[in-house]
Amino acid sequence: MIRIEKTELNAYATLLSVVFLWGASFAVSKIGLYELSPLNLAGLRFSLASVFFVILLVMQNPIVSLERQDIFTLIIAGFMAITSYFYIQYTGLLYTTSINAALLLATSPIWTTIFSVVIGLEQITIKAFGGILLAFLGISLVISKGQLFLLFSSQTIYGDMLLLLNALVWAGFTLYGKKIMEKYSPFTAMAYIHIFGTIMLLPFILIPNKLNPVTVIDQLSNISITTIISIFYLAILCSVYGFGMWYKGITQIGAVRTASFYFICPLFAVFAGNWLLNESFHLSIVIGGLMVIFGVYITNKFKIIIGRN
Repeated sequence: MIRIEKTELNAYATLLSVVFLWGASFAVSKIGLYELSPLNLAGLRFSLASVFFVILLVMQNPIVSLERQDIFTLIIAGFMAITSYFYIQYTGLLYTTSINAALLLATSPIWTTIFSVVIGLEQITIKAFGGILLAFLGISLVISKGQLFLLFSSQTIYGDMLLLLNALVWAGFTLYGKKIMEKYSPFTAMAYIHIFGTIMLLPFILIPNKLNPVTVIDQLSNISITTIISIFYLAILCSVYGFGMWYKGITQIGAVRTASFYFICPLFAVFAGNWLLNESFHLSIVIGGLMVIFGVYITNKFKIIIGRN
């Protein structure tokens, strides 16, 4: 009995460290974007992370091999979760605050629920629908900084819209990748998703193009130690350690209790944005952020799962 309690306590402490790292990652990413383009930052982060994922996959005993029919699914999942997702996120971060980014991305479960209803996997109860409305009102408060009638004239509107698109992309990945995450261990699936997503990033960062006119090689010659630390933080702590410990937490205390830790993530993002970037947050952002988090909680608690593909 004591051993179980100690295991759970260790899991809670580890998961708390993960959401702290993920929450602060928005501010750290903005620091990296001072000297790197969005694609180059994503490319460096996931190239480094993929090296560690390859090492960890090789160290597995036995080594997990992919079935041929799953490779295409993992490639598409890699494009959704890594290549496109982080290009959109890092581009959005150029035009909005790290605090807004964290709060807007916290709406991903809302979009997942909406998509699930559309394709017939879930039903919306009145309470869950109320949670969705509450979250959307919170989004409006965050973006407009409390001036709802001036919502679309906000200085951060372009970046905020990209971050909302980012949340939609993650919701799509969540549903698309569900089968593959159940077929393989979540860590193995995420490792391959990182690797395939990184491979698709490489042409965009190594060859000049319209999305990324300056290659990563050109920018590498001028980056500071701060940017290098940011890359290592994002790659090692957020990607490798973060995903590894997150899925270990699921095996130790279950998916529901593990997922509840993510609600703390925006809180850490607020403090990190204020501490590292001197980003100010108004009362409307605090209220709106709480509405988003509480709305997501209500929606997840009262939705009805009616089937699985």
